[in-house]
Amino acid sequence: SAAAQKYSRDEETAVRGGLLGTKVPQGYCRAKELDAACFKAPLGEIAGPIESEYGYHLLLVTERTNCPKLDGKYNKIIRDADGVSTKFVRGDSQEGSEEIQTVALQQVGFWMGVSLAGGILAEIAAKAANV
Repeated sequence: SAAAQKYSRDEETAVRGGLLGTKVPQGYCRAKELDAACFKAPLGEIAGPIESEYGYHLLLVTERTNCPKLDGKYNKIIRDADGVSTKFVRGDSQEGSEEIQTVALQQVGFWMGVSLAGGILAEIAAKAANV
């Protein structure tokens, strides 16, 4: 990233150390060659040099969504505990959906309990009022 800050001719990405963006859609990059490479490069491998009208680029894709044919079940690469090696993991998209399902089930259970308790209290109140 230091090299990108020092040598890049693209002022927009140079200040971010060459970072194009995170989870950007296809068609986001101004250079069509670079945009295509983002969706062809293997996850976790450096691709390039890629030549475009903006110069030469090295590309490292660390996370990608909606590309199961290319990435399989893993869509994110992270550093291991040692800080040097890397490992492939399932990204936030799967983990988030599991969390949403858990919260939804908890909410359904809660409201069913409230409805049942409300029905019991209404029946007790009706008996107490001799209705």
